[in-house]
Amino acid sequence: MYVNRRYVIGFVLALVSTISAALPNIQHWETKNGAKVFFVPTKGLPILDVQLVFDAGSARDGSKKGLAALTSTMLNEGAGGLMAQAIAEELESVGAQLGASSSRDFTTIKYRSLTDKTALTTSWAVLKKVLNQPEFPLLDFKREKERTLLGIKRREESPGTLAQLALYKAMYKDHPYANAIAGEVDSVTNINVEDLISFYKTHYVAKNLIVVLVGGISRDQAEQLVGDLVNDLPEGEKTSKIQTVKDVKQGAEIHREYSSQQTHLMYSLPVLTHNDADYFALYVGNHILGGSGFSSRIVKDIREERGLAYSAYSYFHPMIEKGPFLMGLQTRNEKVAEASTAVKAVLKEFIDNGPSEEELIAAKKNISGGFALKLDSNKKLLGNVVSIVASGAPLGYLDHYLQNVKSITREQIQDAFKRRVDMNKMTLVTVGQTVAEQQ
Repeated sequence: MYVNRRYVIGFVLALVSTISAALPNIQHWETKNGAKVFFVPTKGLPILDVQLVFDAGSARDGSKKGLAALTSTMLNEGAGGLMAQAIAEELESVGAQLGASSSRDFTTIKYRSLTDKTALTTSWAVLKKVLNQPEFPLLDFKREKERTLLGIKRREESPGTLAQLALYKAMYKDHPYANAIAGEVDSVTNINVEDLISFYKTHYVAKNLIVVLVGGISRDQAEQLVGDLVNDLPEGEKTSKIQTVKDVKQGAEIHREYSSQQTHLMYSLPVLTHNDADYFALYVGNHILGGSGFSSRIVKDIREERGLAYSAYSYFHPMIEKGPFLMGLQTRNEKVAEASTAVKAVLKEFIDNGPSEEELIAAKKNISGGFALKLDSNKKLLGNVVSIVASGAPLGYLDHYLQNVKSITREQIQDAFKRRVDMNKMTLVTVGQTVAEQQ
């Protein structure tokens, strides 16, 4: 959990204009023990944002589902002789923030601090302890474990969460992506402190680490800070490749009863890895199909023409192995069949005929017009750089982004969707209350 922001950072942000949206110059080097470092100096804001990215997401849980997430949760519960309260107070005293979280692919430690000497020295020392000397205190572990178990049980109260979990299980089957990031009751119950210590020692090593810094410091400062931070980490071994996601042989339709007035509907297929050759064709196409809010095809059809849902959406989520293409909406229980038919019809029309030239021109204009907003703050810039380097994309990715969007044709979009989005292999999940369809 993130430490609350101090007023001083808010005050500085209110007084100082945001950074220029100029394309970043990503500097990079490797530490002596094998950590990869990427740095973007910025001007204007006296703030440093850092992310430490470990290949240590829930896909690495093995039989202990929930282990990666619980390990990251425990990092700042005690480290280097400081208990959780002391860690929080040290950071709070200088307006710094520190937190960790896990996804299916990665565990990320996020840090933010003012760059004046007192703030940076104090908060960086805390970060160093959290990274290098986590203690996993038993009482705090028991509390966080109980909190995790309670969260897992509360998933039963969220039909949207239940729908997504059912979808991932159906699509990914025996692949680790099928598992909930937080784990299940049985698996988390059987996790002990020794499991966390073992996971930490195996995965939190220099060769498994990417460090990304964005902010108002010099290259020399960045090198000194990173060296101080990671040079005590063991070199370790880079984690082995995640197993390949198997091709889906046949689609399925799954319904789970849930007492509610609305049904959550999700329609999906594993499609996209990082740096896929079809990424820009699929991205621009999806912007038209369901990624541009109220101007997208699916919203116009589902919301404006049929009145089946207030909003509907679609997206591609690239992952280390094939991440999902997903369409989703919420609709009244009695309209589920109609909504399902409509979603499939919108997608089939798009696959068969692609976008119109007018839609493509509007999409390119919209994407290009919003490009500067991807880089208009330290945090956004950091997020983009992390995405680039964690996915292994070329460091000049942003330099060519607009040209890559501009060069996409209707034919490329239609071809990519026809090859990559096979409706016969898509899984449809609905979670809601079954009622008779109203005529």
